[in-house]
Amino acid sequence: MSGVVPVVTGLIELIQKNLIAKTNLSSNALTGEILVNVENTFNFSDGQEIILIDYGYNEPTSPHYQKYEYAVIDKVINTHSITLTGPIVDPSGGWMVADHSFIQKTIGHAPLYDDRVLYGDREVIPTEEMAISVEPLSLSNEWIYMHGGLSEEYRVSIMIYGKNIETEQGIQILNLYADAVYGLFNRNIHIDINNYKSPLLANVAAGNNTVIVEDTAANRAKFLPSSQLTDDQTYEVQDNIGVEIDLFATNVSSITYGGNPALQITLSQDDPTLYGSTPLNRSYNIEEYAFLSVHGRYFYDSRIDNIEYGMVQKGSAYVRAARLNWFGKEVTEYSFPQQSLRTENFAVVPDVLGESSSSSSSSSSP
Repeated sequence: MSGVVPVVTGLIELIQKNLIAKTNLSSNALTGEILVNVENTFNFSDGQEIILIDYGYNEPTSPHYQKYEYAVIDKVINTHSITLTGPIVDPSGGWMVADHSFIQKTIGHAPLYDDRVLYGDREVIPTEEMAISVEPLSLSNEWIYMHGGLSEEYRVSIMIYGKNIETEQGIQILNLYADAVYGLFNRNIHIDINNYKSPLLANVAAGNNTVIVEDTAANRAKFLPSSQLTDDQTYEVQDNIGVEIDLFATNVSSITYGGNPALQITLSQDDPTLYGSTPLNRSYNIEEYAFLSVHGRYFYDSRIDNIEYGMVQKGSAYVRAARLNWFGKEVTEYSFPQQSLRTENFAVVPDVLGESSSSSSSSSSP
């Protein structure tokens, strides 16, 4: 799907996935411990601030009612474990799996929540906490080659609002968020919009060239041989350890795996019609959340090219906020010569109502 709506929703999903990263605990994190076991550490890194929280936050009878605990990640050990810079200090004994405990990334002791990343800016932001709005601004284009590559450039404004922004600490938090969003988008210069992903059902050993995914209607529609796609280099395989990109799908076949229908997809590093089939370079494991992805829209150039820290004008008023300007460029292919949709000769449409009905309708008009 083309147009600006998927672009903006893709940017929102990138913010939510990374700045609001969260993962459930896989074992109890007890008071005094520094080791925390979780389901997936993929979106976390050394030195990041987190909170430990559970579902008791909104339960008045819970010892964790309206409470969470700040911590800092010392080391991401692997996909399932992190260590903290200091021990857990919760006075009620710690954070339990039975209470649906999880960790969530935060910045400057000011967490951001999913429902506070907004499509479109607001005259009044409906929260006193951190909020981010993503507002489409413009679309421009230019020909970059004939026939017929039209480079289309989308411009988007990202506004960051914070609580207690009039204080020195509040301004620092706002600046930290602005820098975090800037770094996030500039680590995704070739941002992926509308990528389609499906988890692998089986491990893949290095030197192999087939992957297995669930047989669903969506997978059958999306995972096609590369000869049937508009771009012959559209696939990638990834897990938490690594990724291989620009893969060709040479074959897609229906099989049975574990007693259930599945799709077996044969991949190649190079165009098999030119170089023959080449296998994958490394292994991919389902324990490391391995998946197969087919690319959606490809932006060949995108980044945040400007930040306004602090005071921003909104209409006739000035507010404390940070504004970041993002652009993304993609190429739309046009074929020439273009055929007109106009027709010169129209078939006569019969009067199925009849003359009497027409007369009746006319006579009822004022």
